[in-house]
Amino acid sequence: MSNQDNSSEVIANPNYTSKSETERVFSVFDGFKKDADHTKVSLVNEDKSDLQPVLTMSSIGQLGRFGNQLFQYAFLKICSEKSGAKVECPAWIGQTIFGHNAPPISKRLPPAIERVDLRKGLFEVIPEFIPYLEKLAQAKSYRVGSEVLEIGLANLDIWGFFQFHTRCLKPHQQYFRSLFEPVIDLKSPLEDGLNSLRSKGKTIVGIHIRRGDYIKEPRLGCTLVFPTKWYCEWLEGIWDKLENPVLFLCSDDLDSIISDFDKFSPVTTGDLNIRLPERMKDLNLDFYIDFFMLSQCDVVCISNSNFSFVACMLNERAKMFVRPDWDFSMKFKVFDPWDSQPLLWIGDKQPKFIKSFADLLYVTYSTQGIWVMLKSIFIYLPKSIIKGWAIRLYLGYQINSIIGVVKTLLSIVGLRSGWK
Repeated sequence: MSNQDNSSEVIANPNYTSKSETERVFSVFDGFKKDADHTKVSLVNEDKSDLQPVLTMSSIGQLGRFGNQLFQYAFLKICSEKSGAKVECPAWIGQTIFGHNAPPISKRLPPAIERVDLRKGLFEVIPEFIPYLEKLAQAKSYRVGSEVLEIGLANLDIWGFFQFHTRCLKPHQQYFRSLFEPVIDLKSPLEDGLNSLRSKGKTIVGIHIRRGDYIKEPRLGCTLVFPTKWYCEWLEGIWDKLENPVLFLCSDDLDSIISDFDKFSPVTTGDLNIRLPERMKDLNLDFYIDFFMLSQCDVVCISNSNFSFVACMLNERAKMFVRPDWDFSMKFKVFDPWDSQPLLWIGDKQPKFIKSFADLLYVTYSTQGIWVMLKSIFIYLPKSIIKGWAIRLYLGYQINSIIGVVKTLLSIVGLRSGWK
């Protein structure tokens, strides 16, 4: 599949934000409700003669950031290819970058909700989420797992993150990669930037360091922020073994960390002078330039983040991929992006969606030191707990007004088993 040059196309989702859904959670839920109201109205004008099955993903662009969205869209497209269903989804940044042109959602369908094996997922941790979606859809939901990649789905609205072990996606590797080729008028300046990067040395070593929301959400079982010192130690261990190496560094907190890498003379997106197409100049696409460059590096060291993990899945050049590990005595480990879990959750054989208090203390102290540990205990942790309760109470109210709030309160304090 080749993406067309949609240079005359209206920019999709110009309000794309790098903020996580936890930072804008109530506006996200409000958006879900408005979308549902809109599609209910459109049912009046539905063409009864159109019998082609439909598969939708009304949450794309809202439930997770860029890396999550690529997993979600790939799942949507693979399932639709298997079933012969027509894809419909809201505007999202991938329509601009990759030239996808799925029409907007025309009808509200029953929700098909991700089933996560081995650990709890979002829909178990926030049990009000499923009845909330069922109320929006006015239909019962279904749970789906990786098995549907082989049989497809139709006439459902898909909800979840769909970050399965990538061995499940390996049969679809070529198709997955074809979905995320930049459009022609974007690819040309990106390749110019890549040529500029390659002119600086022979072996491009890419490092992605995610901090931001990972520091502020220390309770989540996947948030792991290694100190820059550990990345530098890893670099020192391989640097002299590489042929004329060049460091490409990217981060959501670049200004705070770049000086720690001065010894390696890092190159960043800002150094490449990439001139975006006129239609994209008002968009903040530095994140995608980082992503594209990571997908072209010769050696890649990532964070525990879907963003850089998917870049590795698209990388056909690198000889080595490295990621942080929960075993701090080992720190980093080599991985195969097409035979790995996209995110490593604390707990190994029994992964946890939420860290225990002991886990939080150990991880933050070991990786960020005592001051960040104290901030996590007295600032980030209380805010995270309160936000979690507020989300659940909000959803309880949306489901069944005051009765829903009471049900959620009873569930929070452990006096009932929760929403079913």
